[in-house]
Amino acid sequence: MNENEHEHEVEVVLAEGAELEAVRRVVLAAYPDCVPELIQGATVQELLDAIEPARAAYARVAETMAERSEVAMAVNPPVVPAGGTGVAIDPGALPAAEKVRRGLAGQRR
Repeated sequence: MNENEHEHEVEVVLAEGAELEAVRRVVLAAYPDCVPELIQGATVQELLDAIEPARAAYARVAETMAERSEVAMAVNPPVVPAGGTGVAIDPGALPAAEKVRRGLAGQRR
C-alpha cells in the first residue's frame, strides 16, 4: 500500500466518522426522550438499533423520578401558613394618624 492509498483510507474513515456523528445528531433531535449516552455505534444500523434501548432507559428514569416526586409530596406536603396572608402594607407610606390609630387598636386586643 502506498502513501496515497493510506491517506485516501484515512480521509474515508474521517468522512464516515463525521457522517455517523451527523446521523447521531439527527437521531438525538428526533428522539429527545432517550438517553443520549446510549446512542452509540460504529454504523448507521447500530445507531438506529440503539434508539429503543435508550428510550426505554429514559422512560425508566422518568418513571422513577415521578414516583420519587409523588412520595416526597406525600411525606412532606408543602407548608402553607395558617390563615393565609395579610395584605402587605408599607408602614412608611401610612400617614402618622393612621400609624397611631393602628397602634392603639393593637393595644386594645
